[in-house]
Amino acid sequence: MEKPIYTDDERLYLQMMQANIERMSSNSANCKTWVLSLITGFFALLTVIKALSWWFLLTLVPIVMFWYLDGYFLSIERGMRNRQRDFLNKQTEANDDYCQALYNFAKMESSVDDKEKGLVKTTNCRFTKSIWPFYVVFSVLIVIATIAICLLGR
Repeated sequence: MEKPIYTDDERLYLQMMQANIERMSSNSANCKTWVLSLITGFFALLTVIKALSWWFLLTLVPIVMFWYLDGYFLSIERGMRNRQRDFLNKQTEANDDYCQALYNFAKMESSVDDKEKGLVKTTNCRFTKSIWPFYVVFSVLIVIATIAICLLGR
């Protein structure tokens, strides 16, 4: 198998796509960091104020919000990876759509995994293995902590 030769435009396109993919991945990691920081801050604040014991449930709002954002960033990242893979497939096939694909930066959505083309599913990313356990565990811990604090506070 011979190594493909890329023009400068193709290399720049792939570098820009990779930069977008890295940025979305970083945004996804930042969502998890922010949730952890906010929940820790809520715990520190609300454990001191005994009268606000049911306000622990308010911490579920940022969890849901960042869960949504994390899934959104993951879907964009996967869509960009699909676009990059589609471009590479068209480049090796010497297809007429190749020149059109070179200037297309929109994410490429897919409702199913297509192993043959290298495309991954981009719909409903909030329930992937890398996202939902993190947020569900925190939600359950918040509910358990709220119940425990309310029962111990009486």
